[in-house]
Amino acid sequence: MDPQEMVAQAQERFAKIRRDPEKALFSEYKGVSPTGAVTVWVDMMGKLVRVHLAPNTMYEGGEPWLTAEIMAAHEAAKRAAETLDFSMADLVQELDNALQLKQRVTATPEPAAERTTTRRPDDDDESFENRSHLR
Repeated sequence: MDPQEMVAQAQERFAKIRRDPEKALFSEYKGVSPTGAVTVWVDMMGKLVRVHLAPNTMYEGGEPWLTAEIMAAHEAAKRAAETLDFSMADLVQELDNALQLKQRVTATPEPAAERTTTRRPDDDDESFENRSHLR
């Protein structure tokens, strides 16, 4: 990759960050191993956040295979983070849903219902005097 391509990729990445900084900064990017046994999430910088192993993937003597699966999933997640692939970011879906919900709530404000509260006297110990709170 020549320097001009690297600069173009960096500019594209910064443009995505400027468009929606919350999605870029707070998203966890997901990578899945080739067999689907391992899923890895990383942050925007590619640092490991969490690892999920599918049920029944651990067995005695399978450490080399499992290590390769984890590394492949981690590389896939790092690639998604480098390109800011929001389709592989879990938080993006949540943020989009929250934004839509916020717009819906602010668009249709409900009228505030008047509350009528009855204030009890300060010396209202009747329920304790007859022990009704213990029944």
